[in-house]
Amino acid sequence: MRVRDWDRAWHTVPLAVLAVATVLAVAGSAAPPSALAVTVALAVATALWHGWMVMAHPHWPERALAPMAVYFAGLLALSWVLSARHPAYALLVVACFPMAFVALPGRYAYLGVAAAGLLVLGDPFALSASGGLWPKVPAALASVILAAFIGWIVRAMEAEVGRRRAANQALEEANARLARLGEENAALQGELLAAARRTGVAGERGRLAREIHDTVAQGLAGIVTQLEAAEEVASDPEAVRRRLAIARGLARESLTEVRRSLDDLRPGPLAASRLPDALAALVSGWGETHGVPPTLTITGTARLLHPEVEVTLFRAVQEALSNVARHARARKTVVTLSYMEELVVADIRDDGVGFTPSEAGGFGLTAMRQRVGRLSGEVEVESAPGRGTAVSVSVPAIPAAGEGESP
Repeated sequence: MRVRDWDRAWHTVPLAVLAVATVLAVAGSAAPPSALAVTVALAVATALWHGWMVMAHPHWPERALAPMAVYFAGLLALSWVLSARHPAYALLVVACFPMAFVALPGRYAYLGVAAAGLLVLGDPFALSASGGLWPKVPAALASVILAAFIGWIVRAMEAEVGRRRAANQALEEANARLARLGEENAALQGELLAAARRTGVAGERGRLAREIHDTVAQGLAGIVTQLEAAEEVASDPEAVRRRLAIARGLARESLTEVRRSLDDLRPGPLAASRLPDALAALVSGWGETHGVPPTLTITGTARLLHPEVEVTLFRAVQEALSNVARHARARKTVVTLSYMEELVVADIRDDGVGFTPSEAGGFGLTAMRQRVGRLSGEVEVESAPGRGTAVSVSVPAIPAAGEGESP
């Protein structure tokens, strides 16, 4: 049974007790009808008083002290008058003890219990006249103490029930919040997975774009160059065969590089050799293809670096040489690979026509910066119209796992 159900039950107690006491008073009384009529009228008045103040306004016992104090004072007065008229209404006096806790809030309930204890003494004027007041004091005091103790226990139990109800409600609210947070976390996790998937797709597209530019695009450019050169020497069969052989070799190399790029492997020249040797082969082949005598210089102590570092430097030199072949019209090109303590720097210089760096926005230079930026490296370009170009690529000298410096 809920607390409000108990409250309704306690609210009906005075009416039930009043009805029983009235039946006993009428049935066992030898008083004249007029006296019985007065007693019944007082009982009805008591019932109406309780019905109006408590039953008709159930919220008053919980919120309003003043109406309940008036109610309880009236109940005590009517109970005192009725108990003076017939002993059966002592039951109503006893009912006033629990009603003090039902009607009065807080510590005022104990004052109500003390006031109800005075009714246990009976009519003070009659008792004092007959000398029978003091014998009833212990009984009245015991009634007050017992009623106060029982009321305190009941209120303590109600308070505990209220605390548990509040705790359960707080727990339910916390569980609801956790459920909402779980749903929000699931949604956020889904968004993060989708974002990671999009980032991965974008990164893979960027990688393939850079690899295709570094392999297929440059290979096709070299093939076109050789085919154009073959057209210019069409009258010399030997020169044509030589140009076609170079173009065929470039096509095969480009096909191999495409396959390696799709598998995300090291470039072919780095698959079985170290960076200086791979650059030597690159520079030599580039000079033979484009007819520009390049120079490769290695400074510092060459050592095996992390594969990503070597791939980045190799691709950077490859892109720079490709730009020299397409745009510079240079007569001399110098490539320098410098091994330092913390850095490795690749410099590519030419004496070509040059350009304005702020106006350069080709994919090749952008891809080079992106690739170098992934290693926290830097790309610097110095050029001016008619003054050649210098490209400097520096990346951290990250050693290969388990490798030290070369002897």
